[in-house]
Amino acid sequence: MNLLIKCLLFFLLTKNIYSQTNIFTNLNELVITDKVEQSDSLVFSKKAIEKAKNIYLPDILRHEPEIHVTRRSISGDIGDMLSIRNLSSNRLLLTLNGRSLNAAGVVGGYYNDFSIIPLDMIEKVQIIKGGSDLKYGNNALGGVINVITKEPKEKLDISFFSSFLTSKEIDYMFNNRLTLSNKVENFGYFISGSHQKNDEYFWNNDFEAKNIGLGVYIDPTSDSKLSLTIQYTNTERGFIRNNRKSNNPTNSLFYQRYNDKYPLAFGDSLNPYGGNVSEPGPGAYWIKEKTLFDLSYKFSIYDWFVEAKYYGNLENRFEYNYSSKIINSSYTNPDGTLVFKRKIESDRSWGGNVDISKEFQKNIINSGFEYKYLGYGDIKIYYIDMSYGCFGITCLGGAASQSADAYAFYFKDEYRLTDNINLNLGIRHDNYKVNRENNSNIKEFNENLFSLSFGMKYKISHNHNIFATVYRKYRTPTMPEVYWWSNNQLGYTKTLKSERNKGFEASYLANLGKNVFEFSTYNYDIDDYIIFRFDPKRGVYNIDNVNIKGLSASYKTEFNSFKPYVNITLQETKKGYDFYDQAKLTEKLDYSPNFKLNAGFDLKLKNNLALSSNYRYSDVSTTLYSWKVGANTYYKLINIKSYDVLDIELKYNYKDLTASLYIENLFNERYEERFGYPLSERLLGCSINFKF
Repeated sequence: MNLLIKCLLFFLLTKNIYSQTNIFTNLNELVITDKVEQSDSLVFSKKAIEKAKNIYLPDILRHEPEIHVTRRSISGDIGDMLSIRNLSSNRLLLTLNGRSLNAAGVVGGYYNDFSIIPLDMIEKVQIIKGGSDLKYGNNALGGVINVITKEPKEKLDISFFSSFLTSKEIDYMFNNRLTLSNKVENFGYFISGSHQKNDEYFWNNDFEAKNIGLGVYIDPTSDSKLSLTIQYTNTERGFIRNNRKSNNPTNSLFYQRYNDKYPLAFGDSLNPYGGNVSEPGPGAYWIKEKTLFDLSYKFSIYDWFVEAKYYGNLENRFEYNYSSKIINSSYTNPDGTLVFKRKIESDRSWGGNVDISKEFQKNIINSGFEYKYLGYGDIKIYYIDMSYGCFGITCLGGAASQSADAYAFYFKDEYRLTDNINLNLGIRHDNYKVNRENNSNIKEFNENLFSLSFGMKYKISHNHNIFATVYRKYRTPTMPEVYWWSNNQLGYTKTLKSERNKGFEASYLANLGKNVFEFSTYNYDIDDYIIFRFDPKRGVYNIDNVNIKGLSASYKTEFNSFKPYVNITLQETKKGYDFYDQAKLTEKLDYSPNFKLNAGFDLKLKNNLALSSNYRYSDVSTTLYSWKVGANTYYKLINIKSYDVLDIELKYNYKDLTASLYIENLFNERYEERFGYPLSERLLGCSINFKF
């Protein structure tokens, strides 16, 4: 069924179910902004965070313009899967109430782990597109995703959510969440818990996650607040087993499976590569434990608003691998024999910041200082069977090889020039230093960087606004990038440099009551763009220049009970000389489609029923794939075909009870968001939500 026919069916569906009744309002805010100041945030649309099929934040954000999701699987802590304006996760800052959530460690580190964020505690999600807001750090070149949690209210609030999902290929996926919060006079608290578990879809990729959150809030005075929160997450994830008989796409074995029960797919690796013990065998898995600690104090003094924060991260991973004759046919022990066990102390980061602001007659001043220590602990090898096959760093344990210190100061001033014109000026200084630890061979990295931003807001009328900003912002390499530059397997010998983005962003917003239009455009000229290549060898290097440009248009409206929306994104990327792509197979960045379309609606029906639907289309994208045959490495440009997906949910709401039935991927399309990892076909599910 082609795209035109599907769009026609979608139109007919929305037309036929239109009804004149009250608006369904049980929704949470999703705040989108690409402006200089957060005060200019736009409530772009309202999304039901509690919708049954929403498990992680990317499930909610994937329908927004200029946001692209490339999942390997529909669940699990699967790392880098979300980009904003073609800038991927290591250029996005994921924060919880303003504190960074990016994992620091070298081994599988500095990705955005969305599995640790409990959806039921979210009040709203703020998305700042682009790097124009200099309040946010040196790694926020592509934007910020700030999750803002609910605070206790005087009324006791208890909610329970449970969902179940199944498909032809997945026996079950369930997600249970419980929250409790209350405030008595000047003391408040919350308790949250969640449990998610799903059957394997890829070979060996079953998943289970448990989360517990505790928080207390104290108001010592009428204009101050002290809070202490702790989040603990325990995940157990099976490593995906390779289900292709060859990694050579020119070989017919590339399309043959080892196990016909599961889809053709590439496998995971127990990072970093190191022979047979790093390739998952039957039952290979990890257990990851992560604890987040946060202390915050907000107060005012002489009309200055002050917020001070301290946070700490503690993450450990326990990895287990087992033998397989498919991987090593000469191994004498049977399949399923333990061949590798280790503990990785993958995050030991901590930090804090002080932020102060004050509003004057014509100015709003905001300034702050922050410090982050980025570090991890030991890698401890408990058991390794060398006869199974191991080489390189995976066979070794030992103490941490590096740490990093990040200091920053920022200053922002919003000045009201006239009643219709606001000017915004920002400056940021970052000092970033990667330190060699325990006599390792890691190269040290130390830079002092100044970022500048200048913007304008022009109020044409009460309902029409134009925003524009130009800036220069830096991104320093992450610790994993410095590590793999130091241990480069690609033969790259040049000095690693920080990225420098000369950015331009502009948008036009028309808020006409029930009709909201927004148009935005951007152009990013990034010098020394950092590339991290994984296959067949690991390495990090700079591309001299990358240009990213695009524009988007969005429209939403409401007709009594019917609230439709549509948005489109046009974008283009072009890179300069790529050390890895010697044959010049492509000038585009990986996974950057030129065109994206999202459309949907929320509709209140009779008898306490509500219907919602979301449709998304993604154009063809490409990725550069490489493989080895003997001592030779070969490269091929892979096309990821276009796809379109339609999801529908029917919800029943009566007082404090909400129940829903939903279908995801109604067209039953077989598609990929990331090469080599086909996503599931049609999914059926149900959910129930109690609020007391």
